[in-house]
Amino acid sequence: MSATPPPESLPNDQAEAQEQCSDLVQGYDEDGPTAFECGAPLRHTDSGYSCARGHSYTYAAVRAAEGWDYASDAVEAALLGHAGVIGIRPDDGRPWL
Repeated sequence: MSATPPPESLPNDQAEAQEQCSDLVQGYDEDGPTAFECGAPLRHTDSGYSCARGHSYTYAAVRAAEGWDYASDAVEAALLGHAGVIGIRPDDGRPWL
């Protein structure tokens, strides 16, 4: 059993580290091109969260209420369209045409 109290009981100056963005970004390492997690701090909102580097995510319940959802390609967007849902590109927030 751990002697560490739960995070909600810790004073602000002892709070655990913030959650970090796990979106994959392109980069390079000693082996050449690679992908790695963004790692920027997350900021939570009522509708989702965003990170300090501009990545964002909207919760499924909010997307459903607003009539849209993420679509990874035009085919997925077309399938969503048949259900009356607007397919949105996850990387830039624009609808698929």
